[in-house]
Amino acid sequence: MIKSSDAANAINYHRQDSVVVSTSQTLKDWQTVSLKRELDIDLVDCMDKAPSVGLGISLASEDRKVLVLDCDSTIRTDIGCLTTIGEAAPENLVHFVFNDKTFHSTEGLPVRGFDRIDIGAMALGAGYEKSYSFSNLEDLLIGMETVMQDTGPIMVVIDVEFAGFAASYPEVDNAESWNRVRETLRR
Repeated sequence: MIKSSDAANAINYHRQDSVVVSTSQTLKDWQTVSLKRELDIDLVDCMDKAPSVGLGISLASEDRKVLVLDCDSTIRTDIGCLTTIGEAAPENLVHFVFNDKTFHSTEGLPVRGFDRIDIGAMALGAGYEKSYSFSNLEDLLIGMETVMQDTGPIMVVIDVEFAGFAASYPEVDNAESWNRVRETLRR
């Protein structure tokens, strides 16, 4: 299992000039490590919208990688996002799912049956080109080079342990975040 902040750091290290769409608990970690906030779309109070927003940006900006930082809880609430992305087949989209192995979002209570679900296999079945899974930091750091070179859509499932509720969401609303990225992409 990987600390969620370490997973965010590994992604940040390899991101280059990718647009990053993050939400939920991943957003809390991402905002503290991102070195290119001008390319970050923060989705506060939009837990299950990150895959759709990432898809739209990837289709509009085919020359740039788009990274979606998502949580396993999103997959539970919007499983249809996988088929929509699979059908659109954006080659520049990488969908990271932080798989909460400590059940942080449910206050430590396991979600019955979720340990039997293979998110990577679901993504492949929905039309994603590739799927990767990581449960230790060294493998993630090494594997990120391949992930960033592959064509997508790509699913990356990372088994994480969230640090808790200490971090808060950024002090920016969704419209501000969108405008910041829009202006950066116009340059």
